[in-house]
Order: sequence, then structure tokens, then C-alpha cells
Amino acid sequence: MPNYIFETAQQSDYDRILKFLADHFYHEEPSIRATKTTIEEWLPIFAEMTQSSLKYPWSTIVTCPDGDVENGDTVVGVLLNSVWNRQEDDRKKNLNGKSEDHDLSGFSDTMQRFLSVLQKCHDDFWSLVPSDINTVIYREISSVGAPWQRQGIASKMLNRNMKSAKSMGIDGIVSATTSHANQILLAKNGFECLREFKYSEIQNDSGQKLVETDDGSNAMRINFKRIEEF
Repeated sequence: MPNYIFETAQQSDYDRILKFLADHFYHEEPSIRATKTTIEEWLPIFAEMTQSSLKYPWSTIVTCPDGDVENGDTVVGVLLNSVWNRQEDDRKKNLNGKSEDHDLSGFSDTMQRFLSVLQKCHDDFWSLVPSDINTVIYREISSVGAPWQRQGIASKMLNRNMKSAKSMGIDGIVSATTSHANQILLAKNGFECLREFKYSEIQNDSGQKLVETDDGSNAMRINFKRIEEF
């Protein structure tokens, strides 16, 4: 196995993380392929997820030294982790009278409906977990490029930094998984599926299904695991 290097992602990694997401995640993630939407629509979403995650010390970038002095080491995988807080989310709801929805008016119909399901995962989460759960790490994106898959990289990213997170007051890990591979990975690692959101329910006004994946997944799942179980 190559000498992969696992590091905590920093603000200075922003550009190469975004490039990795455009070069690999956009093409290889089944639900993204299923939306049949352009990289131009997805880049702002990737950028927002990356920016929100790099505010915290819980994301991972995995590289493989390849001797490329000009371009640096090759990025082979990333795990972007942001943080959700129950009190902060409740405060935003109280201020706005509703959850802090993103403005989706500039997106295509398929993207609006797909992103609305992601938002619903966030909105429903706190009602699905015990009241003693107050601060969680949210797995925004977990991706290993196709050339480097099936080598244990995703599993190592999943468990990395969890002892530190526990000592810093994190109560658990939550993930909205969209691919069959990630759903299997989390189930094997003790995550509980709290709710499923069927892709068949993402339809246009005429009842046409807008998202049909090619990897065997038929729903987005919101998953949770307590931090002490790591």
C-alpha cells in the first residue's frame, strides 16, 4: 500500500480540496451523477461545505507523495466535518420563525428539490436524537477518489480525531449518506439510521422522478453514533 498521509485539513488546503471535489466527488458520487446537473451548479455547494468545515479542526485530507514538485502531493481523499449545535439551531429558529433555509432560487428544479432533502435532514435531526445530545460533528462530505478506493482510507478517516472530539465536548457524529458504499460503511461502524428520505419522492410537479442512482442506493439516510462508542 502506498504511504498515504492523513492530516487535519487547514484553511490553506481550501483550493486543493475544491479541486479534488470537482475532479473526483462530482463525477464519482452516485446521487450527484443522478441529478444530472452541471459542475457549475455544484461548485458553490462544494465551496460552502468546505468553508464551513475548515472553521473546525475535525476535517481530514489524505495525500499520496508522488514527487511532483510543481503541483505537490496528490490528494486521494477528503472528509469534511462541520459542527451542529442544538442551542444554536434553536436560536436561529426562534429568530426567523423557521429553520435557516438557504436561498435556492438560482438553482435548477432538480437541485432545489435535492438540496431541500439535505436541509430536511438537518431540520429533523434534533427531534430524532435524545435530548442529552447537544453538539455533533456533521460529515458534510466523505470521498475517496476512485483510483484509491478499497484500501481502508474511508474507514481510517471516519475514526480519525474521534478521541480528541470527545475530549472537546462533542456528543456524537451525524451523517446524511447518499451512496450505498457510505451507507454500508457507517452501518458496519455502528451508526444508527434515524430516518430515510426516498429518492423516488424527489419529483417534479408532473410526478416525474428526478433522482435515480446507479449504485443500488434508493434513499438518503440520516445516521448517528454517540462519540463514546468510537
